[in-house]
Amino acid sequence: MSAGSVVGTPPRTIQLLVNARHLTGPKTGIEVYMEQLLQALAGTGEASITALSWAPLGLEFPGVREVIPVRRPDLAGVRAVLWKLWFDQWESFRVAAPKEGVVYHGMDGFLPYSLRSRDRSVATVHDLGWHLHPELFNRRVRLMYQALFPWVRRRADRFVAVSRYTADDLIRLMGVPSSKIEVIYHGLDPVFTAPRRSETPTRSSAPYLLGMGGLLPARKNTPRLIAAFERWRSRGGHRSAYRLLLTGMALDRELFHNGVVPAGVSWIGYVEKSELPDLYAGATAFLYPGIYEGFGLPIIESMACGTPVLTSRTGACPEVAGGAAVLVDPFDLESIVNGIEQVTNQEEATRLRELGRQRIQFFDWSRAAAATLDVYRSLATG
Repeated sequence: MSAGSVVGTPPRTIQLLVNARHLTGPKTGIEVYMEQLLQALAGTGEASITALSWAPLGLEFPGVREVIPVRRPDLAGVRAVLWKLWFDQWESFRVAAPKEGVVYHGMDGFLPYSLRSRDRSVATVHDLGWHLHPELFNRRVRLMYQALFPWVRRRADRFVAVSRYTADDLIRLMGVPSSKIEVIYHGLDPVFTAPRRSETPTRSSAPYLLGMGGLLPARKNTPRLIAAFERWRSRGGHRSAYRLLLTGMALDRELFHNGVVPAGVSWIGYVEKSELPDLYAGATAFLYPGIYEGFGLPIIESMACGTPVLTSRTGACPEVAGGAAVLVDPFDLESIVNGIEQVTNQEEATRLRELGRQRIQFFDWSRAAAATLDVYRSLATG
């Protein structure tokens, strides 16, 4: 039973405010979390949600009202950054907040400076990579977190951590009391568990391994992944037929020797969600040896599509994989090479597929929404 509820009495509707402007762009980790959680929260019928944005979102979830306080102007450079900060930290909340107090959920990990004393707030922390591994983030991203997170640390009434690992980092590095933190895992978008035409997808004549470059290839360990793939492929035999496909919105050619993409490596760019299940399912294995992850949603997406996973021993990856993936040292090239050899072994792949099918049962957006509602309700009684 939810906190604060009484038997026979329907739970009080939560008035929730969210800055959802991230959903106007490409949907990577934070955007997937935001969209899926909003949909699951709306589906409970227990939250009345106002989603703020600077452009239409096209959300058609019951109980979600889109509000555009001001439209984003056509700006570039420093002016665009300053305008975004003004929208996020002041204007959007100031215009849309009701006179009475409201629950604000910073699903992107930030809270506006314009919150009032009568408002309650929840911040989801996806990871603290910017603090632990600043070398993996560009200067603008580091400065943004360094400037804005201290306010989140002071102002948030409750924190949602997307993994136990991230919760422990919040306690250890930021001094957040454990009593203020709730660990709530991501769920799985039904698109990844929907039946496909074949349980064993027909692979192309050229087998491939799938990896992710992302916005920050260094964080995803893309340079070492490419080098490990080259070394594994050079062993010859069946390996020489493999390609490595890399997704992501950016892949700097400086990652490659003399700017030349190695043989067998292809960057396919950003992939729409509708196309991802077949891309996962067609791969012999999914390679995800990132330096630091606060959760690692692609791990469970790949498992749901029946594809064996290689991932890191670092960050939250072992926690999320739950023994259903090959774990490697992301800093050790030979460890990654040996991991690729293991995950492409037919007998091992069969074992990992079965373990993956069992592991994904732990991740459900309805369960995440119910736990998040409990966090909101605790603000009224805590």
